[in-house]
Amino acid sequence: PQRPHRRERVNLTIAAVVSHVLPNGNMVIQGRQEVRTNGELRELTVAGVVRPEDISSANTIRHTQIAEARISYGGRGDISRVQQTPAGQALV
Repeated sequence: PQRPHRRERVNLTIAAVVSHVLPNGNMVIQGRQEVRTNGELRELTVAGVVRPEDISSANTIRHTQIAEARISYGGRGDISRVQQTPAGQALV
């Protein structure tokens, strides 16, 4: 039997910090954000490598421009326990 799951669309901005700069000038970034809603704790994490030329004048970058991207989104709380949602879900 298939396990029920829910689809979620995530559209948000997350702050990330540069953990170090590679010899070629590219930057390794990482960021984490938690949001509590409806008794659920949602956590989004992002990490990867960005090129300085891909960073906009507003100091932002799209997730599609992150090389070696590791992006995870998950949650815990009453709804997650009932539906047994996997800890990591792909971003759409």
